[in-house]
Amino acid sequence: MKKVWDEDAIRKELARLDGITGLNGAELPIRFTDAQCVIGCYHLNNGERFSFSRIYFMDPEWAEESALDTIRHEYAHYMDYAIYGNVGHGWTWKKCCSVVAACPVRLYNSWKNDYYNKKQTEKEQKLLGMHDYKAGDYIIHPKYGKGMITTIAGVEIMKTIQVEFETAGVRKLSLAWVSDNCIKL
Repeated sequence: MKKVWDEDAIRKELARLDGITGLNGAELPIRFTDAQCVIGCYHLNNGERFSFSRIYFMDPEWAEESALDTIRHEYAHYMDYAIYGNVGHGWTWKKCCSVVAACPVRLYNSWKNDYYNKKQTEKEQKLLGMHDYKAGDYIIHPKYGKGMITTIAGVEIMKTIQVEFETAGVRKLSLAWVSDNCIKL
């Protein structure tokens, strides 16, 4: 499901980053703009604050990874100023990017957003296929042969299954891998 990034969702990510850095970025004001070219910004003039474009952040088709990267990018600016007193996209900002897992590039990239949207769609399709499996189902594994699923554990893409094979005994497998590589009977 695609996500709309309202102030609470953005603040939650900022608070998570604060937990990593020990800073207080989640306490800064957040403002939404109608900017088409500036997706996010950390402002120093007229009081510290973050601003984000509602055109992107309120669009459920905008990739979640792009939203997270933008938030982390702007947080890295905040962190750079708070720790080093610097502004811009210099080496200290890039160092801050590495701490908060932001891609240390300057501009929004539509190719990257398209890539993340495609990946998200593939993940959703894979998750749909994984709902078809349940304990008691049989599969044919390319190496171990026929086996019965005895348990399923985990959530979403991290689900694992335990399979009792006729010739190879009990094996724990990734359900995503099984979905891609085995035949369901």
